[in-house]
Amino acid sequence: MSGELILRAAMLAALRGDAALSEAVNSIDDGDPVKASAPWLRLGESNMTGWGARGVDGMTVRLSVLLAVRGDEEAATSEILERVDVVLGGMAPGLDAGWRITSLRRERARVARRQNEWRASADYAVRMARLV
Repeated sequence: MSGELILRAAMLAALRGDAALSEAVNSIDDGDPVKASAPWLRLGESNMTGWGARGVDGMTVRLSVLLAVRGDEEAATSEILERVDVVLGGMAPGLDAGWRITSLRRERARVARRQNEWRASADYAVRMARLV
């Protein structure tokens, strides 16, 4: 499995494993939710750029976490995104196949009103490395 997919699986497990997030949203998915009503949280698109050094494979993965919240619950948007930051920031650095997270930070966030709900996107940059 690629490092990018290993990271996605670890992030999804961390988000799903958080009781506060599970209580705040109806579903936490990788990709489009299947018949989920808002509020929902999902991992969006990711892209990877490789880097490395002698004896080290590395990659930077940029990944979006997407959120939909009903229009009458706009205050929940920032609360849920803050909780996502806490959960992802608390992930153990060691991942499968020898990959380690060396840094994880939110690069930007966007919020938009769409018909009867709020949509938010938080973009994370994750640097990972493993010895070869």
